Amino acid sequence: MPFARRAAAALFVVAVPLFLLLSNVRVAALEPRVSEYSFARFDAPARTGIDRAQLDRAAREIARYFTDEEPLLATQVTVAGREEPLFNARELLHMSDVKDLFQLTFRLHEIAFVYIAGYVAAVFLWSRERSLRQLARQCVITGAVTAGVMAAAAAAMLAGFDELFTRFHTLSFANDFWQLDPNTDHLVQMFPQSFWFEVSLAIGALTVLEGGLVALAGWNYLRWLRRPRPPRRPAVAAGQPAETA
Repeated sequence: MPFARRAAAALFVVAVPLFLLLSNVRVAALEPRVSEYSFARFDAPARTGIDRAQLDRAAREIARYFTDEEPLLATQVTVAGREEPLFNARELLHMSDVKDLFQLTFRLHEIAFVYIAGYVAAVFLWSRERSLRQLARQCVITGAVTAGVMAAAAAAMLAGFDELFTRFHTLSFANDFWQLDPNTDHLVQMFPQSFWFEVSLAIGALTVLEGGLVALAGWNYLRWLRRPRPPRRPAVAAGQPAETA
């Protein structure tokens, strides 16, 4: 039983940073305004030759694609008065791989949430001061773990993002469809590597901030437990009148 409790606590310390990180990844993947930031920041209309309104519509369709059941994107744009697909066959196949990766990420995110909710509910269900104190300490630990891991990841990205970017793709995908030409392929014109660098740093910074809030909540609870408490007034014996001022 003590081993099971320790294992459950260790999983909680791992699940919280994972949940925080994947929450931010999920927002970045599904929030069209993140894509629209890339279009404005890196002048996607000039790179692609497609007007901003059509690119914004494409961003919404991409976000919807990551959660629907369609095998391939079917985004169409109008260029020089002629309707054509936004992405070529190679880009579509890569987006299908990206969709599979994101959907796996979303499932892990949901599993982490269910575990955290179940763990916290179990602690409160059998809530004693000792168990709540332990939960608060675990929150402090998990906040420190989150900050440490994200700080190390940020240092690695600053030291060599290009290599990490390439290694991520070679490990995540079983083909080379991700190797696209920025001179001709709209996908990398809309989302250049510099965009992924900025998004990765933003996700890391948000995750550190959220981990810090978790640690702060645990620390404040522990401090509240250590607060000086007023002495209890002695009970009045039966039949003895209480003192009056």
